[in-house]
Amino acid sequence: MAHHEDHGRPNEGLLIRGARVTGAVAVLFALLPASLAYAGGGAHGCSDVDVCVDAGTSGKPGHGGSGGSGGSGGTSSSGKGDGMCKLVDDTEIPCIPGYNPKDRCFYQLMDPQPPSGPGHTDMNGADTSGPGAFYQKDCIVNDVGGTVWLTTPPPTVLPDPAELARQARDKMTLRGADIGSSPGPGKPGLVGMPVWLWNNKTDTTWGPNSATAAVPGLSVTATARVTKITYSMGDGGSVTCTTAGTPYKKSYGGKSSPDCGYRYTKVSTGKPGGKFTVTATSSWEITWQSSTGEGGTLPAEVRTSTTTARVGELQVVN
Repeated sequence: MAHHEDHGRPNEGLLIRGARVTGAVAVLFALLPASLAYAGGGAHGCSDVDVCVDAGTSGKPGHGGSGGSGGSGGTSSSGKGDGMCKLVDDTEIPCIPGYNPKDRCFYQLMDPQPPSGPGHTDMNGADTSGPGAFYQKDCIVNDVGGTVWLTTPPPTVLPDPAELARQARDKMTLRGADIGSSPGPGKPGLVGMPVWLWNNKTDTTWGPNSATAAVPGLSVTATARVTKITYSMGDGGSVTCTTAGTPYKKSYGGKSSPDCGYRYTKVSTGKPGGKFTVTATSSWEITWQSSTGEGGTLPAEVRTSTTTARVGELQVVN
């Protein structure tokens, strides 16, 4: 939640999320005409918007919303809104999402909402009986700030949807494969005989796994799916499977797996516990789609899991 301080106090300036614009800068902006204090365009690429934004740690501009022409806003992947807002005099302050260029104020929907209805008003004495919601309001250069009741959401600048996609990704539980194998970890196999490998599929081990992150005016849904699993078999060899694999059944006999199998050429004697350690590395592909129609792909996520395999040789008795 944005923190508001009495902006009218001498030499105090603006406090947004613990970042201060010095009293001298605040006084300068208050005294200058709007046409000088908030020049459009210029080196910052702003048009009638006095704040430019570098969104989070990615350095990319935020996604322009309905509230301005050429403005941009952003949040970091942490969801804390720690991108930098740059004023026209190159002063930088950590910003929060929800900037409205029309009144040069930040708005955040309050959660939880204060009591509303008969007998409850906002900082301006507004009636809260009808439809609407409470917002925390912080302004850049004047002393307007506090809890306000709005019947419709303010026309704010939206964050970069890719940032929301990262927030959605961070809500997911993505795990390594739940490895199934035949012969299983407790059963001996033989050199040259087929080994079956598979992943016991769930939304957390194979997908699809989806989550949504949203702010007023924008929502983004990210979806993760495993595209491949590479099994490092412990003997120096590996196999990459693009399916979850086929669970083994006794009726298959000595057949090889149709889509995810291996054959050892070495025994596991001499390895810790007399077993090979099998490591499965799952590659998760993550795509996202926003309520504005935009979409994209995030960098792949990797998860690992392990099992063991005991391998011996067939003993021939004369």
